[in-house]
Formats: sequence, structure tokens, C-alpha cells
Amino acid sequence: MKILVAAIATAIVWLTQAADVDTLLARLDVYLAAYEPKLSELVADESMRQEVRGGRELLQRTVDSEVAFIALPQNVGWLGFRHVKTVDNRPVDLADASLTVALGMPGLERARTLLRESAKHNLGLPRTTNLPNLPLEFLHRRNRQRLLARADGQETVRGIRTARLVFLERTTPTVIQNRDTGQDIPSVVRAWIDPRDGRLIRADVRTFTSASANRPESSLSVEFAENKALGLLVPSEMRETFPAGKPLRGASVASYTNFRRFTTSARIVQ
Repeated sequence: MKILVAAIATAIVWLTQAADVDTLLARLDVYLAAYEPKLSELVADESMRQEVRGGRELLQRTVDSEVAFIALPQNVGWLGFRHVKTVDNRPVDLADASLTVALGMPGLERARTLLRESAKHNLGLPRTTNLPNLPLEFLHRRNRQRLLARADGQETVRGIRTARLVFLERTTPTVIQNRDTGQDIPSVVRAWIDPRDGRLIRADVRTFTSASANRPESSLSVEFAENKALGLLVPSEMRETFPAGKPLRGASVASYTNFRRFTTSARIVQ
């Protein structure tokens, strides 16, 4: 009898959690659908500090940039763009270019060039994924079938009682792939969601070299805080860990300020 009661209780808990997950996902979908065009209107200043450690070796770098987080037409996806202005307080090539002008050019070629050029200033292995739009792309409904979601408890973040969800990437090809080999790089995503309205308060993405790997190769965590002038949650801080070639490991922290709207059309022209 006790076993039966325990089994029933377990089933009730599981069904309740499943219903809660579905409700949270529905509210998150509504929130992100409205959030996408609003964030796509904005450009911000980014100040990033990177370092790589290994034994007694230490490399450090400060990169100041303009950034934008753009939703492409036809529900294609999010792209983040970084236009590096200075590295360790020294101006870099292309620093006289305008990110907003580049984003408005047909074909995105100028913006893509800026993104590729900006990636050259990253310490560690080459990558263009270290921008706050990464978890937004994973969590968007268009990628829902790629991910298996489950409840992961509750947590208070900056005074907001949030519900945590964990998303396991389960399909191939994966969202992130090895740029040299095309190999899948599966990810685990966590989201801290305000259950009242679906707002995304915090999110992180951990990537693994394979589905069987026990430890993540890299991680990226983004905090979203209210910008009162805009009446919008915006990325406020991003923390990253990244590979830099064994035995070296890297870490970075970036802050985002001076959010402003495009002076021209915020929509990308294909």
C-alpha cells in the first residue's frame, strides 16, 4: 500500500512539473516573440576583460566595442554583431566604421566582415559565439524541437523569484559546430524565468565536445537587467569560460552600457 501511495505521489509530482514546464515555455515564447524586435532596435557599448591562464602564464586583454543583437527576417535566427573600437585602449583597424551603417547595408556583408574581424581580438580558440544573443537563439521557439526541457527548481535572482528550466540539445546537426571539422558540439542551456510573465532574467549555455563528455568545454552566462529609460530588460553582464589550447583556460567578463536605438532602420536588409 505504501509503495502504491508513493508511486501515485511521484506521478502527481511529475505531471505537475510537466504542466508547469509547458506553462513556462508558453509564457517564454510569448515574451521572446515580443522581445526580439525590441532588442533588435538597440546598439550598446561593450567593455570586455579577457584572460588566459596556464601554470605561471597569464595573458590579459581589454576589448571595447559596439554591439547589436539582430533578428534576421523570415524567422531565420538571431545574429550578434561586435564592432571592436579599441584593444587595450589602442584603436584598431576599421574603428572608424559605423556598426549601424554596416547593419543597414544589403546582404549584411559589411556587418559580417566586422564580426569576423572582431573575432580576431578574442583570446583563446577562434569563435564568434561569445555574444549575449547566444542563449536567446537556443531558447527561441524555432529551436524548440532541438531541446528537451525539464524543471530545475526555483531561485531568487536580484529579488525576483524565478523558475529554472534546463534544456538538453538532442538533435543533429547541433546549433554550434566545430568551425574546422563540422563536428557537432552539443549544448546544455539553463534559463531563469519569471513565471508571472515569462521574462528571461538569466540564461547560460554550456557546450561539450561530444554527447558523452562529462565536463563542458566552454560556458557563457548572461544577466538581463531592467533598463528604466527603455522600459526593457537588456543584457547587463556576460561571463564566459573558453578553451585556449591545453593546458590553458580562458575566462572573460563583459558589461553593457549606453543602450540606444538605431538612427536608421533596425531591420536587416537581405
